[in-house]
Amino acid sequence: MRYLLLTLLLFITFLISAKDTTQYNKHFEWNITTGGALSSFQDLKYSAIHWSGLGITGGLDFKWQKKDIHSLGFDGVYSDEKPKTFNGFGNYKVYRGQLYYYYLHPIKQQKDYKLFIGTKIDGLDVNWHINEDLYNNASYLIYGFNFKIFSEYQQQLNEKWGMSVQLGFQLFSLMEEGISFGYAAPQETLENGDYNYNQIEFPLFFTPFWDYLSIETNINFTYSKRWTFSYKWRMQQSYIVKNYHMTQGYSALVVSFSIISKDKAIKLK
Repeated sequence: MRYLLLTLLLFITFLISAKDTTQYNKHFEWNITTGGALSSFQDLKYSAIHWSGLGITGGLDFKWQKKDIHSLGFDGVYSDEKPKTFNGFGNYKVYRGQLYYYYLHPIKQQKDYKLFIGTKIDGLDVNWHINEDLYNNASYLIYGFNFKIFSEYQQQLNEKWGMSVQLGFQLFSLMEEGISFGYAAPQETLENGDYNYNQIEFPLFFTPFWDYLSIETNINFTYSKRWTFSYKWRMQQSYIVKNYHMTQGYSALVVSFSIISKDKAIKLK
Protein backbone atom coordinates (compact mmCIF):
# COMPACT_ATOMS: atom_id res chain seq x y z
CA MET A 1 0.00 0.00 0.00
CA ARG A 2 2.81 2.44 0.80
CA TYR A 3 4.22 1.97 -2.70
CA LEU A 4 0.81 2.70 -4.21
CA LEU A 5 0.47 5.89 -2.17
CA LEU A 6 3.96 6.96 -3.20
CA THR A 7 3.12 6.35 -6.85
CA LEU A 8 -0.06 8.42 -6.62
CA LEU A 9 1.81 11.23 -4.90
CA LEU A 10 4.46 11.31 -7.60
CA PHE A 11 1.87 11.40 -10.38
CA ILE A 12 0.03 14.27 -8.67
CA THR A 13 3.31 16.15 -8.34
CA PHE A 14 3.98 15.51 -12.01
CA LEU A 15 0.75 17.28 -12.95
CA ILE A 16 1.53 20.37 -10.87
CA SER A 17 3.84 22.30 -13.21
CA ALA A 18 3.55 26.05 -13.71
CA LYS A 19 4.42 28.32 -16.60
CA ASP A 20 7.82 29.97 -16.22
CA THR A 21 10.34 32.12 -18.10
CA THR A 22 13.48 30.51 -16.70
CA GLN A 23 16.72 30.62 -18.69
CA TYR A 24 17.59 27.14 -19.99
CA ASN A 25 20.40 25.55 -21.94
CA LYS A 26 19.61 23.66 -25.10
CA HIS A 27 21.90 20.75 -24.48
CA PHE A 28 22.96 17.56 -26.25
CA GLU A 29 25.46 14.97 -25.09
CA TRP A 30 26.69 11.56 -26.18
CA ASN A 31 28.24 9.51 -23.37
CA ILE A 32 30.24 6.30 -23.31
CA THR A 33 30.38 4.44 -19.97
CA THR A 34 32.53 1.71 -18.44
CA GLY A 35 33.20 0.37 -14.95
CA GLY A 36 33.10 -2.54 -12.54
CA ALA A 37 30.14 -4.34 -10.98
CA LEU A 38 29.31 -6.69 -8.09
CA SER A 39 26.25 -8.85 -8.84
CA SER A 40 24.22 -11.44 -6.90
CA PHE A 41 21.42 -13.94 -7.51
CA GLN A 42 19.18 -16.29 -5.51
CA ASP A 43 15.99 -18.10 -6.45
CA LEU A 44 14.28 -19.90 -3.57
CA LYS A 45 11.91 -21.68 -5.98
CA TYR A 46 14.76 -23.99 -6.93
CA SER A 47 17.53 -23.57 -4.36
CA ALA A 48 18.59 -21.60 -1.27
CA ILE A 49 22.09 -21.19 -2.73
CA HIS A 50 23.28 -17.60 -3.13
CA TRP A 51 25.56 -16.67 -6.04
CA SER A 52 27.68 -13.51 -6.24
CA GLY A 53 30.62 -12.25 -8.25
CA LEU A 54 32.52 -9.44 -9.91
CA GLY A 55 32.02 -8.20 -13.43
CA ILE A 56 32.31 -5.35 -15.89
CA THR A 57 29.74 -2.90 -17.21
CA GLY A 58 29.49 -0.58 -20.19
CA GLY A 59 26.99 1.48 -22.09
CA LEU A 60 26.04 4.30 -24.43
CA ASP A 61 23.70 7.18 -23.69
CA PHE A 62 22.28 9.99 -25.84
CA LYS A 63 20.70 12.86 -23.92
CA TRP A 64 19.08 16.06 -25.14
CA GLN A 65 17.43 18.82 -23.12
CA LYS A 66 15.64 22.13 -23.48
CA LYS A 67 13.25 22.38 -20.58
CA ASP A 68 12.46 18.65 -20.52
CA ILE A 69 15.05 15.89 -20.60
CA HIS A 70 15.05 13.01 -23.08
CA SER A 71 17.53 10.16 -22.90
CA LEU A 72 18.03 7.03 -25.01
CA GLY A 73 20.67 4.45 -24.21
CA PHE A 74 21.92 0.95 -23.50
CA ASP A 75 23.47 -0.55 -20.34
CA GLY A 76 25.18 -3.93 -20.27
CA VAL A 77 26.77 -6.00 -17.48
CA TYR A 78 28.81 -9.20 -17.60
CA SER A 79 29.71 -11.00 -14.37
CA ASP A 80 30.91 -14.39 -13.14
CA GLU A 81 28.79 -15.39 -10.14
CA LYS A 82 30.01 -18.12 -7.79
CA PRO A 83 28.26 -19.99 -4.96
CA LYS A 84 29.70 -19.96 -1.46
CA THR A 85 29.84 -23.76 -1.59
CA PHE A 86 30.85 -26.40 -4.20
CA ASN A 87 34.53 -25.29 -4.30
CA GLY A 88 34.16 -23.47 -7.60
CA PHE A 89 31.68 -25.87 -9.20
CA GLY A 90 28.40 -24.42 -10.45
CA ASN A 91 29.48 -20.92 -11.49
CA TYR A 92 27.09 -18.74 -13.50
CA LYS A 93 28.11 -16.54 -16.39
CA VAL A 94 25.64 -13.66 -16.24
CA TYR A 95 24.66 -11.33 -19.07
CA ARG A 96 22.46 -8.33 -18.35
CA GLY A 97 21.28 -5.78 -20.90
CA GLN A 98 18.82 -2.89 -20.86
CA LEU A 99 17.72 -0.76 -23.80
CA TYR A 100 15.91 2.26 -22.36
CA TYR A 101 14.31 5.63 -22.96
CA TYR A 102 13.29 8.11 -20.30
CA TYR A 103 11.51 11.46 -20.26
CA LEU A 104 11.74 13.95 -17.39
CA HIS A 105 9.79 17.18 -16.79
CA PRO A 106 10.97 19.89 -14.33
CA ILE A 107 8.66 20.50 -11.37
CA LYS A 108 11.01 22.64 -9.27
CA GLN A 109 13.59 25.13 -10.54
CA GLN A 110 15.99 27.07 -8.35
CA LYS A 111 19.32 28.74 -9.02
CA ASP A 112 21.41 25.87 -7.67
CA TYR A 113 19.15 22.84 -7.99
CA LYS A 114 16.40 21.30 -10.14
CA LEU A 115 13.88 18.51 -9.58
CA PHE A 116 12.46 16.44 -12.44
CA ILE A 117 9.77 13.73 -12.61
CA GLY A 118 8.76 11.51 -15.51
CA THR A 119 8.76 8.01 -16.91
CA LYS A 120 11.29 5.43 -18.04
CA ILE A 121 10.58 2.64 -20.52
CA ASP A 122 12.87 -0.37 -20.80
CA GLY A 123 12.21 -1.42 -24.38
CA LEU A 124 14.14 -4.59 -23.60
CA ASP A 125 15.44 -5.78 -20.22
CA VAL A 126 17.31 -9.11 -20.30
CA ASN A 127 18.93 -11.11 -17.48
CA TRP A 128 20.51 -14.38 -18.66
CA HIS A 129 22.36 -16.81 -16.35
CA ILE A 130 24.32 -19.71 -17.90
CA ASN A 131 25.82 -22.55 -15.84
CA GLU A 132 28.20 -24.64 -17.95
CA ASP A 133 28.57 -27.26 -15.18
CA LEU A 134 24.93 -28.34 -15.42
CA TYR A 135 22.96 -30.29 -18.03
CA ASN A 136 19.49 -29.58 -16.64
CA ASN A 137 18.59 -26.08 -15.51
CA ALA A 138 21.78 -24.76 -17.09
CA SER A 139 20.12 -21.58 -18.32
CA TYR A 140 17.97 -19.05 -16.46
CA LEU A 141 16.36 -16.28 -18.49
CA ILE A 142 14.30 -13.26 -17.44
CA TYR A 143 13.30 -10.70 -20.05
CA GLY A 144 10.59 -8.10 -20.40
CA PHE A 145 9.37 -4.64 -21.32
CA ASN A 146 9.13 -2.37 -18.29
CA PHE A 147 7.33 0.86 -17.40
CA LYS A 148 8.78 2.89 -14.51
CA ILE A 149 8.14 6.15 -12.76
CA PHE A 150 11.44 8.02 -12.81
CA SER A 151 12.79 11.09 -11.01
CA GLU A 152 16.00 13.11 -10.93
CA TYR A 153 17.45 15.73 -8.58
CA GLN A 154 20.23 17.99 -9.90
CA GLN A 155 22.46 20.33 -7.93
CA GLN A 156 25.46 22.45 -8.91
CA LEU A 157 28.12 22.11 -6.21
CA ASN A 158 30.63 24.64 -7.58
CA GLU A 159 31.97 25.89 -10.89
CA LYS A 160 33.42 22.50 -11.82
CA TRP A 161 31.39 19.90 -9.95
CA GLY A 162 27.71 18.97 -10.14
CA MET A 163 25.61 16.18 -8.63
CA SER A 164 22.48 14.35 -9.71
CA VAL A 165 20.47 11.55 -8.10
CA GLN A 166 18.03 9.39 -10.08
CA LEU A 167 15.42 7.01 -8.69
CA GLY A 168 13.31 4.58 -10.70
CA PHE A 169 10.41 2.44 -9.49
CA GLN A 170 8.80 -0.12 -11.82
CA LEU A 171 5.01 0.08 -11.93
CA PHE A 172 4.41 -2.87 -14.26
CA SER A 173 6.05 -5.04 -16.88
CA LEU A 174 5.33 -7.47 -19.69
CA MET A 175 7.80 -10.21 -18.85
CA GLU A 176 8.74 -13.88 -18.84
CA GLU A 177 10.69 -15.71 -16.13
CA GLY A 178 11.87 -19.27 -16.46
CA ILE A 179 14.73 -21.78 -16.63
CA SER A 180 15.72 -24.41 -19.17
CA PHE A 181 14.20 -27.38 -17.29
CA GLY A 182 11.45 -25.59 -15.42
CA TYR A 183 8.63 -23.13 -15.90
CA ALA A 184 7.55 -20.32 -13.58
CA ALA A 185 4.10 -18.90 -14.28
CA PRO A 186 1.00 -17.75 -12.40
CA GLN A 187 -0.91 -20.73 -11.00
CA GLU A 188 -4.04 -19.69 -12.90
CA THR A 189 -2.19 -20.13 -16.19
CA LEU A 190 -1.32 -23.72 -15.39
CA GLU A 191 -4.76 -24.56 -14.03
CA ASN A 192 -6.42 -23.22 -17.19
CA GLY A 193 -4.14 -25.31 -19.38
CA ASP A 194 -2.90 -22.27 -21.27
CA TYR A 195 0.67 -23.55 -21.48
CA ASN A 196 1.68 -26.17 -24.04
CA TYR A 197 4.54 -28.32 -22.72
CA ASN A 198 5.10 -29.98 -26.11
CA GLN A 199 5.67 -26.74 -27.99
CA ILE A 200 7.74 -24.50 -25.75
CA GLU A 201 6.79 -20.83 -26.04
CA PHE A 202 7.86 -17.68 -24.26
CA PRO A 203 4.67 -15.80 -23.39
CA LEU A 204 4.89 -12.33 -21.85
CA PHE A 205 2.75 -11.87 -18.74
CA PHE A 206 1.42 -8.59 -17.42
CA THR A 207 3.26 -8.26 -14.11
CA PRO A 208 2.51 -5.42 -11.63
CA PHE A 209 5.02 -4.27 -9.04
CA TRP A 210 3.52 -6.36 -6.22
CA ASP A 211 4.42 -9.50 -8.22
CA TYR A 212 7.78 -8.26 -9.52
CA LEU A 213 9.54 -5.47 -7.67
CA SER A 214 12.24 -3.53 -9.54
CA ILE A 215 14.11 -0.49 -8.19
CA GLU A 216 17.09 1.41 -9.54
CA THR A 217 19.23 4.23 -8.16
CA ASN A 218 21.97 6.29 -9.81
CA ILE A 219 24.20 8.77 -7.96
CA ASN A 220 26.25 10.88 -10.37
CA PHE A 221 29.03 13.44 -9.90
CA THR A 222 29.90 15.47 -12.99
CA TYR A 223 33.23 17.20 -13.52
CA SER A 224 33.42 19.99 -16.10
CA LYS A 225 31.48 19.11 -19.26
CA ARG A 226 33.07 15.77 -20.08
CA TRP A 227 33.37 13.47 -17.07
CA THR A 228 30.80 11.77 -14.83
CA PHE A 229 31.56 9.40 -11.93
CA SER A 230 28.61 7.27 -10.84
CA TYR A 231 27.36 4.64 -8.43
CA LYS A 232 24.53 2.46 -9.79
CA TRP A 233 22.32 0.04 -7.87
CA ARG A 234 19.70 -2.34 -9.32
CA MET A 235 17.44 -4.72 -7.39
CA GLN A 236 14.72 -7.04 -8.67
CA GLN A 237 12.51 -9.43 -6.71
CA SER A 238 9.95 -11.85 -8.10
CA TYR A 239 6.98 -13.07 -6.04
CA ILE A 240 5.37 -15.29 -8.70
CA VAL A 241 5.53 -18.26 -6.30
CA LYS A 242 4.38 -17.23 -2.83
CA ASN A 243 7.03 -17.49 -0.08
CA TYR A 244 9.68 -18.55 -2.65
CA HIS A 245 10.94 -15.33 -4.13
CA MET A 246 13.76 -14.67 -6.57
CA THR A 247 16.21 -11.84 -5.84
CA GLN A 248 18.87 -10.50 -8.19
CA GLY A 249 20.74 -7.28 -8.77
CA TYR A 250 24.07 -5.52 -8.89
CA SER A 251 26.04 -2.50 -7.73
CA ALA A 252 28.44 -0.71 -10.07
CA LEU A 253 31.04 2.03 -9.98
CA VAL A 254 31.32 3.60 -13.44
CA VAL A 255 32.91 6.50 -15.24
CA SER A 256 31.37 8.24 -18.26
CA PHE A 257 33.04 10.40 -20.88
CA SER A 258 31.04 12.78 -23.09
CA ILE A 259 32.24 12.37 -26.66
CA ILE A 260 29.88 15.22 -27.59
CA SER A 261 28.65 17.90 -25.17
CA LYS A 262 27.04 21.02 -26.67
CA ASP A 263 25.09 23.88 -25.05
CA LYS A 264 23.08 26.81 -26.39
CA ALA A 265 21.26 29.31 -24.14
CA ILE A 266 17.53 29.75 -24.83
CA LYS A 267 14.59 31.29 -23.02
CA LEU A 268 11.27 29.46 -22.80
CA LYS A 269 8.04 31.44 -22.46
